[in-house]
Amino acid sequence: MKMPRTKNIKTIEAEISQTEEQLRRLKERCDKASQKLDALYELKKHREQEELLKAIDKSTRTKAEILAFLESHA
Repeated sequence: MKMPRTKNIKTIEAEISQTEEQLRRLKERCDKASQKLDALYELKKHREQEELLKAIDKSTRTKAEILAFLESHA
């Protein structure tokens, strides 16, 4: 039966370095994904605002009527 090989300091340091690098790359990927998600939320918000403005333009209601409606349903 073989005994598990004990790790020396250099091996441990190499694993630490490798793991730190993996963590750095993962953090970069996470940061990029987070930025993309923020941009998508902003784009969605912008598109929804455009749709709302188009609906208001097509509406026969006055600005005061629309605001009153929105405030009464808030």
